[in-house]
Amino acid sequence: MFPDLGLFVVADGMGGAAAGEVAAQMAVEHVCKAVADLEVTWPMGMPAPGQAGLPRLVAGIERANHQINAASLRRPELHGMGTTIAAVLACGSRAVVAHVGDSRVYRLRGRMLDQMTEDHSWLNALVRRGIIDPDRAGQYAHRNVITRAVGPDAAVEVDARVVDVAAGDTFLLCSDGLCGVLARDELAGILNAHVDLDEAVQQLIARANELGGPDNITAIAVRWEAAEAPTKPGLRC
Repeated sequence: MFPDLGLFVVADGMGGAAAGEVAAQMAVEHVCKAVADLEVTWPMGMPAPGQAGLPRLVAGIERANHQINAASLRRPELHGMGTTIAAVLACGSRAVVAHVGDSRVYRLRGRMLDQMTEDHSWLNALVRRGIIDPDRAGQYAHRNVITRAVGPDAAVEVDARVVDVAAGDTFLLCSDGLCGVLARDELAGILNAHVDLDEAVQQLIARANELGGPDNITAIAVRWEAAEAPTKPGLRC
């Protein structure tokens, strides 16, 4: 988390040995640099009226992809490494949501939890085509196979959009180790039951572990106390 920048990022690495951890750390570092320093992503970081935050965040993820891919080619022990990424960048009363892979961003508004991202996964592709029943998706043997990630290829397509934010909105960023285990209703129930977000995240992780914890679990929750959230001076979405 980088609250002074209004930036929140979850990255879930993949690759043998420590390669996945390296990829995830590189992704977070490069996205942070892109948001903090306009020159890092020049000219993609050039502010455009009403859209400065979105191209900067996307450019940061693209730059991370380039650096991770290059490192994997230079170092045999890191070959094939990559990571998912889910990021939220606060821009006053709006926010940029960007992601690659199957890590997710949810928005809790009132008691309603909406998924703000769409998984880049083989399972989701089959569900969208009507080949697999969504209610039986959890039984699919290859549900963890992702179709897009940061790092494995020379270029990556980043899904990003700007969303409005209201006072009281809570955003949950998480890896599939959480959202692949807990149903949306249970995620919403735990978030609604805890005013303290640190406690809410601890309970979410504890519940996922109770249900088997088959994968790494990473989660961040952030709440807009007012419609105008703290943001980096001069940054607009």
